[in-house]
Amino acid sequence: MPPVGKTLDALLPLLQPHGPELHLNASVVEVAEPSQLAELAADPRIRRYLLVRLSDTAALVDPGCAGDLEAALLEAGHTPKVLAGEWR
Repeated sequence: MPPVGKTLDALLPLLQPHGPELHLNASVVEVAEPSQLAELAADPRIRRYLLVRLSDTAALVDPGCAGDLEAALLEAGHTPKVLAGEWR
């Protein structure tokens, strides 16, 4: 079995900006372990909503698709914790 890092690289590329970036009103999926993100990225029902990895435990969600991702996570048997907030 390949290391989780290599699996993640193959499933969901790491964002590598050429300079600072600010994403307002962004939705992010955060997990406790890289293997959990690899599992999510391997599921086509969920992967379609994930744009890029921000780290080995976080991924940026397609804008406007947070509700669809939440439904897909629930359908796949996951129990997402949804938090809302504003950047100030």
